[in-house]
Amino acid sequence: MVHSQPYLQAALLCEGVTTDSEGHHDIHNEFSQYTMGYSQPFTVLTIWRGGSEGDADWYREKSEIIAPDGRVVASGENGPFTLADSTYRQVNSLLLENIDFTHDGTYEVRVTLTDSHDNVITSASYPLTVV
Repeated sequence: MVHSQPYLQAALLCEGVTTDSEGHHDIHNEFSQYTMGYSQPFTVLTIWRGGSEGDADWYREKSEIIAPDGRVVASGENGPFTLADSTYRQVNSLLLENIDFTHDGTYEVRVTLTDSHDNVITSASYPLTVV
């Protein structure tokens, strides 16, 4: 499949990411469900692939955790970074701390990519069950 704009290849939640000297990434304790009231820092890992068109000089990523009642309980940004064409890949990790998981339910992990002109290129949401 040929993409005309950058796209999110993968997004996941984990306890952390380490990278060795050769650029290999180790993902520590990936999860899709979380325990209410239990709070520890965790990481949002994203992998972006470049598109073949566009006039942006750079891109910025914003990640948010949204509670069932619509409150943003954590957010952060990565960037700026470049994705010149389809051969480019950008791996980002964002450490989030002190997240308010005080209510059970389905939270939302939202990842948004904007360009250097502040246009939204893509936005994706994933559920996170808190029990």
